[in-house]
Amino acid sequence: MKKKDIIIIGSILAAAIGLYFILVSTMTAGARVKIMVDGEIYKETSLSKDQVIMVDNTYGVNVVSIESGEVRVTEADCRDHICVNHNAISKNNETIVCLPHKMVVEISGAEDNDVDAVVK
Repeated sequence: MKKKDIIIIGSILAAAIGLYFILVSTMTAGARVKIMVDGEIYKETSLSKDQVIMVDNTYGVNVVSIESGEVRVTEADCRDHICVNHNAISKNNETIVCLPHKMVVEISGAEDNDVDAVVK
């Protein structure tokens, strides 16, 4: 490889990394996380702010973690732990549900970047 090739490859990589961080920061800037218990809003917060939220109610306790633009339930005292085993969510209208605790975690206001279906 020549010196010019290395410079070109380095420039392309730097531009790609910069573009990635710009897209990630704008994608989650207006996104909101809404935590509802029994149909009532328990807490609503920004997806871009890293935090841990303890959801303690008459049905049980859940721990919701927001980190790097993703939301996940990290702890729950329910029997099945389906909410804990659920993948992290980050896109508009994605949800995590804990049926025993009647809790729903939903994302709203994020951009829709993925194609759900293509119809011809």
